[in-house]
Amino acid sequence: MNLEKLLCAELKRQLEAKGMCVTHIPAGGEMLWKWFNALNRTRQIGMSGPQSITYAEIAAYSRIMLQPIEPRHVAILIAMDQTYLDCVYMKAAPLPEGVKALPPISKVPLNAGLLDAMFGGG
Repeated sequence: MNLEKLLCAELKRQLEAKGMCVTHIPAGGEMLWKWFNALNRTRQIGMSGPQSITYAEIAAYSRIMLQPIEPRHVAILIAMDQTYLDCVYMKAAPLPEGVKALPPISKVPLNAGLLDAMFGGG
């Protein structure tokens, strides 16, 4: 199994785990795991949820952190990102036909700061 598949499988295992679990990063994947986590922490969130990590964000990270990210690394990071998004959006899978559900209710009360954060007020 190649490094990309091993890293994606470990990421999926981590995301699907219930509670704390030990991370098993495959040999040679430590830097890619670190890079993905750094990029993931700065991920944009849109109205429909997390957005994909872009090539521009990867290039900017490479420049800022002085990391020589090569095309093969970018391919692995994009595959890990797709695995992440698949897992996140799988949890929000559509309901079967004919089944109705109430919209989720936030536990955070609506306030001026939240509106400013959402709509750029201030």
